[in-house]
Amino acid sequence: MKEEVVYCGIDLAKDQLDVVLEHKHWQVSNQKAAINRLVKQLRKRAGIHVICEASGGYEQLLVCALQQAGVALSVVQPNRVRQFARATGILAKTDRIDASVLVRFGQALKPAATKALPEPVRQLRQLDRQRGHLRDVLTAEQNRLLQLRDLELRSLQSALIRQLSEQIALIDQRIKTLIAQDQILCLKAQKLTSFAGVGARTASLLLARMPELGQLNRRQVAALAGVAPFKRDSGTMRGKRYIFGGRRHLRRDRSADGLSGRGHGDERVALGGETDGVDLRQLVRRELPTRRDGRRPP
Repeated sequence: MKEEVVYCGIDLAKDQLDVVLEHKHWQVSNQKAAINRLVKQLRKRAGIHVICEASGGYEQLLVCALQQAGVALSVVQPNRVRQFARATGILAKTDRIDASVLVRFGQALKPAATKALPEPVRQLRQLDRQRGHLRDVLTAEQNRLLQLRDLELRSLQSALIRQLSEQIALIDQRIKTLIAQDQILCLKAQKLTSFAGVGARTASLLLARMPELGQLNRRQVAALAGVAPFKRDSGTMRGKRYIFGGRRHLRRDRSADGLSGRGHGDERVALGGETDGVDLRQLVRRELPTRRDGRRPP
């Protein structure tokens, strides 16, 4: 007999978690000790399946604890949950209501469990996120330097820019070492850099942001990267096709890093102007989705 699934909704915030399970609501501190106690409590319930939202990193402690304990967990996109709430007529928004909506979301849509990332991939993603943050700060400080006229302030600003650049270089070295030390990541990186226009930076970005590479067909890869054109038709009207959704950080980080992909392994940091974004669309639609036997999947 198939085990009945019981959905538990957890709304996350910086300091606390709102938990709703079988019409009961309680709050838990978003700290490791409190989360461990919550996980032990949830494990006692057979068929438990936790639903939570991606919350900018506040969910990491909970996700790791649940996955290590073997508790089924789905991390869903917040905008999907919000649209679901509106579709069911729920317009109010509080932490308790959000947790209840997550339970109803799970019961209605039955999302698949989120797979735990291997530890090397988890570390790579963390390094990549920190690199992206430092790159954003570096760009802002470089722009601010152009506005300064005081010589002493310009000197201080230049020192800060050098420090940020050194930290980015240090993270790049850690990423390179991490990929080289892990057999699976190293093999994937070698396959990625064999494509024209893909260098070490692009490969590390794809490995961090799209660990599913090698398991999806070309249409799924394009949709996941957010470069798949979606139809906009109604009746006899045939609308323009636009790319939409997907993992926006993948597109944003690639454009911000200025990876032009005009030659084999060609990578450069653009200090100004626009970069050629055609290569990313071509890469994920035509070249990346190649099966192990060398043929393209359908």
